[in-house]
Amino acid sequence: MSAADPLHRRAAAHRWRPTEHAGVEVAGLRRGEGNGGAALVKVAAGARFPLHDHPGGEEVYVVSGRARIGNLEVEAGDYLWTPPGGVHDLQARDETVIFVTTPGGIRVLE
Repeated sequence: MSAADPLHRRAAAHRWRPTEHAGVEVAGLRRGEGNGGAALVKVAAGARFPLHDHPGGEEVYVVSGRARIGNLEVEAGDYLWTPPGGVHDLQARDETVIFVTTPGGIRVLE
C-alpha cells in the first residue's frame, strides 16, 4: 500500500478498546505521523476525559449524544475545531460518540 492509496475500514472492523480513563473507549481508524490520527471515541454518560491540549489542533464531529467540551455544549451533528495549543476537557451528558482527528496527537495535562 502506498501513501497515495485510500484507507478503507468497514464498520465491522471497528473495535472498541477501553482507555485508562473510566468510561472512555476508543476505536482507532487511522494512525498519522507521530502521535496524530483519527478515531472514534465513546464516552459513557457522566464520564469525563481529562484536561488535554492539541499541539496540531483537533477536529471533532459529534456522531451521537451530548457533551460539554471545555465551556461549549455540543450535541449530535455539531462540529468543533480546536486550534493548536487549545486546552479543554470533555464531560459526557449522555453516552456520546465523537469522530476526532488530531494531526499532532494530544497531551493529557492532569
